Amino acid sequence: MEKPIISIIIPVYNVQNYLPRCVDSILAQSFKDFELILVDDGSTDASRFI
Repeated sequence: MEKPIISIIIPVYNVQNYLPRCVDSILAQSFKDFELILVDDGSTDASRFI
């Protein structure tokens, strides 16, 4: 398996209300050769569980 050409890195900090829409939007793109990395920076809400 080859490594993806593109890495999408999303910083996550207290965005539980917006994160599902953000991730769904990225996953709905027609281009599929990417990796999606979510980096939780110490959220105090439920973002880390999404």
